[in-house]
Amino acid sequence: MREREVSLLEAGRREPDIELISSLAGRLAAAPGSRPRPGGPDGALFLALAACQSWDERDYSGCLGLALAAARAATAEHDPQEWWLSSLLAGQARLKLEDYSGCIRQATELAGHRQVLKRPDLRSRAQGLAARACQGAGKLPDAVRHGRAAVVSAQDGKAGAETTLEAYLSLTAALAESGQLPEAWELCRVMVLPLIDSVPDTLLAGKGFWTVGNVAFRRGDSAAGLRFHQRAGALLSPRLDVGLWASFNKASASMRLSSGLHDDQTFACIRQAEAALAVVGASRIDTVDLIHTHGRWEQLSGNYEHAVDLLSEAYAQRSSLPPQTAAEVALQLALSLASLGQTQAAADRLEESESLFNTAGAVDRRGHVRALSASLARYRRIP
Repeated sequence: MREREVSLLEAGRREPDIELISSLAGRLAAAPGSRPRPGGPDGALFLALAACQSWDERDYSGCLGLALAAARAATAEHDPQEWWLSSLLAGQARLKLEDYSGCIRQATELAGHRQVLKRPDLRSRAQGLAARACQGAGKLPDAVRHGRAAVVSAQDGKAGAETTLEAYLSLTAALAESGQLPEAWELCRVMVLPLIDSVPDTLLAGKGFWTVGNVAFRRGDSAAGLRFHQRAGALLSPRLDVGLWASFNKASASMRLSSGLHDDQTFACIRQAEAALAVVGASRIDTVDLIHTHGRWEQLSGNYEHAVDLLSEAYAQRSSLPPQTAAEVALQLALSLASLGQTQAAADRLEESESLFNTAGAVDRRGHVRALSASLARYRRIP
């Protein structure tokens, strides 16, 4: 391989093809000081490189298959470290594919594997992955438990700032989603914000400000939420990761609407999320989330009939959503139905919302919906 080709690869201006991956695998396998290992297309090294390439191309199904094949090859080559790393990549691909139960199983296995007995930093990464998958599956108490374990492992292993920050972000997000906002905010102030200042990774820092902003919005401090999301937006460039940028804009729009912010910037977040997802491809959850977001926009505009149409469309696809998100859709649909005087239908949706929040372990939001149900019942009794 010529020096110019290496330079283009490092600069991200050339994507490696199969021949190039094979060449790299062969050279790495024959590197001085490394133990003999296969460098061909059936070797763990080749398959792991190919899996990483599929990840970079957002081919998560391909990445999953290649990572699992790499893990099997690593087992045959008696290389437990490569097995562990390839299995972790497979778990990350499962998370992207919204296979939460499969991701939880894989991450839990990795966290308890003998390979991490002397590497608590690796155990922290596996526990953090399990926390994110549990949150996606709507198992919020489990998400908090895995998040706490990720933090403990990072501290025990004296992990670097990036691994430690990732652990705290997984815990903070799980705490906020489950309604434990005082603890989540304390972690943001005492641990997350100082760690953000110490990491060189721009995208990770952006995700940190994004998480802090989410917690601020949830605790009712929209000014702080806007401030931290603005800092996140300055770091999460579509030129660095358009998929991450799409997710941030979608989430920021949702948080802004939850705070009653019905303005041009909120609408810009919606449009930017739609444009970016059109490029990278929207998942099932992305698609329903955007319908839900448009419904909330119409709700705040006072267009309750259109809001009911959109929210009903999202509600019809609620089985593809985590229970806490499905509960939010049912709640917003109930509010729009109540605004149109359809109180029985609204009461039915509130009852379902309360049940779904309870299933997810979001106790604070379950209580909020229960109070709304009681208010609606009193209103319906008034002659």
